[in-house]
Amino acid sequence: MKKTVLILFPLPHIAFSPTTLGLYDALAEQFNVTIFCPLDPRETGIDLKGRKIQYFPFDTSRVRKIKALPLFISQKLNNLIKPNRIEGNLNIYDLVRFLEYKKAIKNIGVDYDEVIAVDMMLLYLSQSIFKETSFLSLELTASELPFLKVVPADFIKCVIIQSEQRYKYLFGEMKLKTFFIQNAPVYKPLPEVTKEPNAFLFNGTATPWFGLYHCLNFIKQFPEFSLTFKGVVLSSESVKIKHDYGELIKSENIIMNKEYTESGQMLRFMAGYEIGFCFYDLSYPKMNTFNYQTAPSGKMFAYFAAGVPVIGNDLEGLKIIKQFEAGILIKDFRAETIYEAQKKIKNNYAFYRENCFKAAAYYSFDKNVKPFREFLLSGRNEYSPHSM
Repeated sequence: MKKTVLILFPLPHIAFSPTTLGLYDALAEQFNVTIFCPLDPRETGIDLKGRKIQYFPFDTSRVRKIKALPLFISQKLNNLIKPNRIEGNLNIYDLVRFLEYKKAIKNIGVDYDEVIAVDMMLLYLSQSIFKETSFLSLELTASELPFLKVVPADFIKCVIIQSEQRYKYLFGEMKLKTFFIQNAPVYKPLPEVTKEPNAFLFNGTATPWFGLYHCLNFIKQFPEFSLTFKGVVLSSESVKIKHDYGELIKSENIIMNKEYTESGQMLRFMAGYEIGFCFYDLSYPKMNTFNYQTAPSGKMFAYFAAGVPVIGNDLEGLKIIKQFEAGILIKDFRAETIYEAQKKIKNNYAFYRENCFKAAAYYSFDKNVKPFREFLLSGRNEYSPHSM
């Protein structure tokens, strides 16, 4: 009889969380795994190739926020009397999320051998029905930190996180069993592909704070290149792109590819491009946070595995690009700066591409998740000091 594992995932975009899906796949051979995650009632869940997904209703619409407004005001007033109450520090959106999770988690049941909670709010709420939970940390949001601070250390079976730096941000000198696993795909050498000349790729969600318009302006200034957007494009941005860059769309210098591609096929798709963009624009206050400054980007690792050298901006979380010489880190987003970076890569392309594969092999998900899988299989529960 296989042991059962429940993964609590906090947002509706489970299809775009390679770490969570990779964890599911790594455990599925030896465990009976279920992902419990929210779904907007106006949408239908994506069939993720037979993976067992248990969706729960998750309404964060404007109407739902209005309904929660009296409670939100009450919480704020109560917080004046008794400061630092967790719910009283939440904004209206996070309060609604909290209420939706709290309602849903009561219906899970407790018949699971292992539980993995993704991020701090679900870790906190899982205390109400489970004896202990492993903690997978993906996002380090300041609004959720108070939840973590009141979770007893002996409730956390282990921590899965990307770096020592991010661990210390959350736990300081506390010694918990820790596994360092990157948001990286399993690395398998791909068949050789013919790359489209001067074809660049923007993988992931296309928003201004991820460098959307910096990349578009580069193409506008240097139309000898093409740029494909692969992933989610917000409707508001899509309208603006069509208005401001319509001619480049007609000429196919800009291509919007919004189709969902399974991770196994995604790397083959990406491999056809010469260079990938990976930007975090810290001029946006919500991006100028410890979370984004130190986050090793999942798209960066996907580019590596596909043999696509990366142009990123010079941040702690993207320093792997520089360490492995798998691309170029730039100091600003000017079109001329991007042009010089791509020129340097293309002048020694085989070198940068080969280094992408070296980085991909080093951070391959299967290799790095193996100690965690063995830990769960062993049934060990000791809290030994962590190490890199």
